[in-house]
Amino acid sequence: MILILSFADNAHVERVLPHLHSPVEVIDVADFPRRLGILAYAGASGDSLWLELGDGRRLALDEVRSVWNRRIRSFDLDPALGDGTERLFAWSETQEAVLGLWYALDSFWMNHPLADERAQRKLTQHRLAHRLGLEIPDTLITNRPDAAAEFIARHGDGGVVRKAFRNIVEAPRETLKVGQDEMARLEAVRLAPVIFQEYIPLALDLRVTAVAGEMFATAFRSEPQYEVDYRSGVGSAEVFPYTLPDEVEAGLRALMRELGLAYGAIDLRVTPEGRHVFFEVNPAGEYLFASERSGQPIPQAIAAALERGGGEW
Repeated sequence: MILILSFADNAHVERVLPHLHSPVEVIDVADFPRRLGILAYAGASGDSLWLELGDGRRLALDEVRSVWNRRIRSFDLDPALGDGTERLFAWSETQEAVLGLWYALDSFWMNHPLADERAQRKLTQHRLAHRLGLEIPDTLITNRPDAAAEFIARHGDGGVVRKAFRNIVEAPRETLKVGQDEMARLEAVRLAPVIFQEYIPLALDLRVTAVAGEMFATAFRSEPQYEVDYRSGVGSAEVFPYTLPDEVEAGLRALMRELGLAYGAIDLRVTPEGRHVFFEVNPAGEYLFASERSGQPIPQAIAAALERGGGEW
């Protein structure tokens, strides 16, 4: 049995399903606790874990070989709870029960929630990648405007970009070079920490999709206006498979192993001189924009890892 934690109409899941041959159940975590039931027995009642599905079926979680932790949504709590203490308590109790359920599973995870939680932290990624020998941009994370100003001055005009830790739907932020407009608002840094990084000159942007021991590197040669953030210009970019240097691939494999990730979408940049600079790894990053343009069999690799219940780094 393969369990996929996602939601309806997720194209990344839809591309993988045709390549799976084992029984599969796609679960939307948002269905807890109104439409999904938890039955976790221990002690005299025996040790067993079950999900009671909305159609009346029961899913024996002890029979799950692999879990694909693709993308999850917030719990859908009963509206009768209102917005006060009762709702907060219900959310907290549901969170504790559901996490306990996942942690109790003796299954292959892509990726385990604990590994996802740690790996999403940019500061953890940067320090670990640097320690493992990967080149990273000179970076400052701070909520002190004076430290930000000093870092920007040290790298000169146009030499620094600012980026968000995580893009959220309600407040999207693109990666931008720090210019006059940003300098005029530098005092706002005290309101929340910001990532400042040395600007890395561009030859190619790379998306490396790592899947349980396999690595698929895809190159994007973008138009000049997308030199800071290639994502906006993916539609007009030249896209092709790319072969990583051995030492870079070895460093990325070590990073994935240290972070405990079976899956990761890794962003790097190749400079005009041929340096490979690591930016970040997204534990649940998208892969379709790379695989569909490059022809690389990433959906098949995901399905194969789930079928065999793991992979070796």
